[in-house]
Amino acid sequence: MGTCSACGTEYAVQLCPKCGGSAAQTRQQINKALVKYSYPMLGGLLGIVIANGFFPLLDRDAFLTAGLCAFFAPVVLHVVSSFRKRLTLDVGHLQRAYLYAGAVTVFLALFIAGNGALDQSPVTPVRTTTLRKQVTVGRYGRPSYTLRVRSWRAGRATEDFNVSGRTYRTTSTEKAVVVEMHRGCLGLPWYSGVFSE
Repeated sequence: MGTCSACGTEYAVQLCPKCGGSAAQTRQQINKALVKYSYPMLGGLLGIVIANGFFPLLDRDAFLTAGLCAFFAPVVLHVVSSFRKRLTLDVGHLQRAYLYAGAVTVFLALFIAGNGALDQSPVTPVRTTTLRKQVTVGRYGRPSYTLRVRSWRAGRATEDFNVSGRTYRTTSTEKAVVVEMHRGCLGLPWYSGVFSE
């Protein structure tokens, strides 16, 4: 037995005999159909993380925040539409929302990767001082090492760098470190290494 998506009439054949409309999809069918529209968005978010791992930006927070906002916006719309029982009516809007979010996240990933991969500028070593060291243990017990250093840029007091365990162990607070800086092909400065002196 089907229910017409246009007029609500119940019928047992493929098309509604009253208005010619097709059967409305169930919530599970709609959710299953929308999953494939989320793949570009997931790929873009993963691309942002990978690109930032290879070419870490000094001002990465804005890009990561934009990527997360683009990722969660269609998810929130999907949940609200499901809660309001409007999935059948909103499925077209949700498909477009997922595709637009995918385009944004893929663009951000390519932007970060292109900024570093196409950068032909020479390495500029910058000497600065370590202000604080921090170890964060992740969910699966994997540590993450961060150094907070005195900033050399105007208008900034500090800079945070993710470093390897070896670099973390060889640095001390109030001691000098050298940051290998790159100008960036698209004008976004990134770093390729942090070393203790």
